Amino acid sequence: TALQQIARTLGKTDWNFSVDPCSWFPPAASNPSVGCECPQNSTTYCHVIS
Repeated sequence: TALQQIARTLGKTDWNFSVDPCSWFPPAASNPSVGCECPQNSTTYCHVIS
């Protein structure tokens, strides 16, 4: 999936794609967030920046 490709690119090895991402808790030392930058006038796309 696109999210798995983003995780690989960011080096996120602690993300678990075999479960609903809203149903598990990340390890305390991890930072599971993805930062996005969305152009002010765009409602169709954003860029992953971190």
